[in-house]
Amino acid sequence: MKKKIIISAVAIILCLALIIGTTAFAGEGFSDLPGPDDSENLAVTQFESIEDSKGKSSARKAVDSDTNSAWKASGTTDSLVLTFKEEQTFNTIILREKGWNIKKFVLSYYDETPGNAHWERFYEQDAVNDYRYCTFDAVTAKQIKLEITESDSIFKIREFEVYNIQKKVRDNIRVSDYVVTPQLANGEIFDPESSNYLSPEYCDVVNQIHVIASAKWNNQGELVIPDGLTGDELKASVQKIRDFYGKKHVDIFATVFFNACDPDVVFSEQKDTVIQNTVDFLLEYGFDGVSYDWEYPNKQQWITFSEHLVNLKNALSKHNLLLSCAVSPWNFYMEEDAINALDQIEIMSYDLCDENGNHSSFASGAVQPVQYFLNKGFKPEQINLGVPFYARPDDGGGIWINFDDPDYTPADRFQNYSDGMWFSGTQMIMDKTAYAIENNLGGIMIFTATEDVPYGNDLSLLKSIKTTIDTRTTLGNNAANAKEDI
Repeated sequence: MKKKIIISAVAIILCLALIIGTTAFAGEGFSDLPGPDDSENLAVTQFESIEDSKGKSSARKAVDSDTNSAWKASGTTDSLVLTFKEEQTFNTIILREKGWNIKKFVLSYYDETPGNAHWERFYEQDAVNDYRYCTFDAVTAKQIKLEITESDSIFKIREFEVYNIQKKVRDNIRVSDYVVTPQLANGEIFDPESSNYLSPEYCDVVNQIHVIASAKWNNQGELVIPDGLTGDELKASVQKIRDFYGKKHVDIFATVFFNACDPDVVFSEQKDTVIQNTVDFLLEYGFDGVSYDWEYPNKQQWITFSEHLVNLKNALSKHNLLLSCAVSPWNFYMEEDAINALDQIEIMSYDLCDENGNHSSFASGAVQPVQYFLNKGFKPEQINLGVPFYARPDDGGGIWINFDDPDYTPADRFQNYSDGMWFSGTQMIMDKTAYAIENNLGGIMIFTATEDVPYGNDLSLLKSIKTTIDTRTTLGNNAANAKEDI
């Protein structure tokens, strides 16, 4: 069992600020996001009828392809039963709510087995908000029921969409994770007896590793290895990862912090030196790229940081080295040239409390941050969507609970909330992964896999990412050839 408890007044204030910010989006901006571009909406093309619990004709507004209209429920709980012309196979449902009122909903199909006809639940989650993407194993049925079991007031559904999405052909999908240098250097992540053990299946899922605190800048523009770790140990740690992966491909990033220097001094007095030192550091210790995590530059520093990123990428490109940044969907002022220079970003789409205190809901932890960075000018393929393998409390307090904590681990794949703590549970991780694939994002970022339950557990978050990638994508020729060449 691993538990992290950190009390921070700053964290609480930040979470409260983000609650206000995310709630301001309620009912705006995201209900018109496009549906899948390669699948028909079966709720429209195969429609026979729809009715709510009161039999109101207005239920038709939920399947009329018009997000300006909406079906209004009769109370804080209600349901819609959608009937197709004939049995249909489907694996995705998109819900669009007008307002942010729904707190829990269930999807069921009608099983017509003679002598045992019944509604069979196949999906359950919490808030819908403007746009909710629901992924599941393919279901074949003539009727679907959407049941709202909890809402804070009478709610409205703009659209109830049903799709059978085919696999996307992808050259590759990045799955990034972060490991800390002490756990790497002392070998505990490779030790089956350690609570931080990463099983061999990890290598089948994760193809990028960011080594946290590999180095820090100092005011002379040098990259300094943190106290407690020698250069030989860092180099050996990188090699341990290579050995762990064997013939499987992995990109290893040195994550560099800025907390041991005055960045303004470095940018003004050592801007050329720090670029050369960064290239030399990566080559000396066997890294494939550098990953920055600066929390957070001010507006003026964003200007000089952006200039640094452009110049650094020019130097890295001569050695086929990669450039990445961890970013948050607020206080972001990176300039266009720097955005274009980055190979990828890791969106820290967690610790972003919504109106329920959920720090990584589907709205606050997927839809909003992805749209934010697309609007900033990033290409979808640059984006790694971050998913947390830990919980935060619903009051925004500075407490972190790992997913594998037996006192809190959810009871089933649908559960995200446990004893006052919000996780991204197994189903939520699957939905976010499928959403990333649907939107052609570069991939997923994990923070962090050592907090997961064992891979053999059906609730494993890491396994849920792998399962979703396997069921939603087909490996393209470039990736297949790359694997064969390794």
